[in-house]
Amino acid sequence: MAEHQEARFNCGNCGAQYKVVRVEAPTAADREIACLRCAEPLEAREGRFALKYFLVGRAVTPNRRAR
Repeated sequence: MAEHQEARFNCGNCGAQYKVVRVEAPTAADREIACLRCAEPLEAREGRFALKYFLVGRAVTPNRRAR
């Protein structure tokens, strides 16, 4: 059975919040991954682990000034 590890992650570009699950997987399973909010590339692998991202919160944007 594969080893699973879970963590939280915020996109460095837009601040979108993700739950990240690390799953032991062969490198042949790698593919490009991007943020669902801003399309910033995300790491697909950490050593022997494939990373899977689950969007759990949108980035907080500052309020616009009233005109």
